[in-house]
Amino acid sequence: MKLYKTVLLALNPDDQRAQQLVVKAGVVASHNNADLHLAYVEPGVGNLSFLDIELQLKEAHDDQELRRMAQLSELATHSPQPVRAMHLYDGDVAKHLIELAAKINADLVIVGHAKTDLHWLREDVRRELDLHLKCDVLICR
Repeated sequence: MKLYKTVLLALNPDDQRAQQLVVKAGVVASHNNADLHLAYVEPGVGNLSFLDIELQLKEAHDDQELRRMAQLSELATHSPQPVRAMHLYDGDVAKHLIELAAKINADLVIVGHAKTDLHWLREDVRRELDLHLKCDVLICR
């Protein structure tokens, strides 16, 4: 019996446990023969990252985006289930993840739990996901 058709893993590529999260999400997706999506939102306000607000340089933004995509691509190689797509956004983390989950019809959103990260998936972001996502949410420690 397959519980999930589409799994969305929201992660921070800089997190030391990112590879472990990809493996966990890949196992869940593999057992359900589900599509696996990876997503990272560069924290900020609205649709702007804090880097964009601070520096206001398109080159810095583009370099950061290329670096993030390379990180996600490398992490994807550790998944036992092929990654269908990788998604990058800037700005409001909860807003973008909620919209992406709806867009790809995610049945399960998996997030990591990081106490030390200042912006990424803070308690208030996890609470927003819990309140507004219309699918299962798994928080991995």
